[in-house]
Amino acid sequence: MDSPPNPDEEIICQCFQVSDATIKAHIKNENLKEIEQVTEACGAGGGCQSCHMLIQLFIDQHHNPGKPPEPKNDDKEGGVKKRGFFSKLFQRY
Repeated sequence: MDSPPNPDEEIICQCFQVSDATIKAHIKNENLKEIEQVTEACGAGGGCQSCHMLIQLFIDQHHNPGKPPEPKNDDKEGGVKKRGFFSKLFQRY
């Protein structure tokens, strides 16, 4: 396991208290491409697996920088109505 997270960092893996910065650093430094690789590297995702969606998003962002995620919107109007829960973690640049 890595050192305890900085209080300013967002804890992504609640089971093992792994921060977003730690996960992103392992993905970048080791060029990880699979959630299982992240789990082996820092433990994130090895418990209840509820953070797998975010870990996959971090992996996708690293390997496809600048490419926005594919929209999956069933709304007939095609627009986003309000900011989601994860909007503070993932900002568009």
